Amino acid sequence: MKLIYVVKKEDLNMTYKQILQKRLFFSSTLMSRLKALGQIRFIPPIYSVHQYPQENAVIEVDLIFSKSNIVPVEGSIDILYEDNFFLFVNKPSGLPSHPSKGHYFDTIANYVEYYLNSKNLTSHIINRLDKDTSGIVVFAKNSYFHSIVSYEFEKRRVDKTYIAIVHGILTKKSGLIEKPIKRSDDGIKREIHQDGSFASTYYEVIDSFENFSVLKLKPITGRTHQLRVHLSSIGHPIVGDYIYGEEKTQNTPLLLHAYSISFNFKLINNKVYDITSPLPHYFHEFAGRHLEF
Repeated sequence: MKLIYVVKKEDLNMTYKQILQKRLFFSSTLMSRLKALGQIRFIPPIYSVHQYPQENAVIEVDLIFSKSNIVPVEGSIDILYEDNFFLFVNKPSGLPSHPSKGHYFDTIANYVEYYLNSKNLTSHIINRLDKDTSGIVVFAKNSYFHSIVSYEFEKRRVDKTYIAIVHGILTKKSGLIEKPIKRSDDGIKREIHQDGSFASTYYEVIDSFENFSVLKLKPITGRTHQLRVHLSSIGHPIVGDYIYGEEKTQNTPLLLHAYSISFNFKLINNKVYDITSPLPHYFHEFAGRHLEF
């Protein structure tokens, strides 16, 4: 994959190195690696990246074909959106996002790797969902694109919305849950603890029925199991959450769905990705009617 950048008038007060860093978001390490491999070219040729360009000069970059350690496995994937940079898939409940102990070949990452290998590409997972959480998982088609968007996640500039059905009727129609979370002694579960990492979740009640509430959730931080732990901590565990909530009494999936994700991709003139995934059928079936919001 080739990246081409044409120097604009507003770039003329920057060196080539500054353009690579501020316009193309290259790290110094990536720049050095590309130069050493001969995968970055300047037209007209230059003698140093510290010199200033002329208008309409061209920077060409052959992006490194980065290998993946994910084993490609043929499987079904539900594609929500795809372009030259990213692949957005709808992960079903019960399917792991990424290989881990006991799940090396039966994850959405394995299936996406197989799909992209058929196009001579590799997958680079950006966000991960719990095995029992359904919804949007994003894959970059190159480690370079992955690093750009991962930085947006780190800076909390990605807007994520989840839909959940929880036990009970909340007295406040919206609020912010800010409680620190740490790994519990069993090494698997998480718990609210004063020595934990800061965690913040915004919630809004968008519907209710019987003794259940439908919530729109926005995780401001991204701790493992954050939404499940926070809701359980205020006495409203997610339906179907048999780790942090009610004991299993019926065959109900975890009613937590990664509904939408939105972010700007700086590389392409701040292109906005705003992707949604419809609620699984069992949300509506549990409510006994079609849920709208």
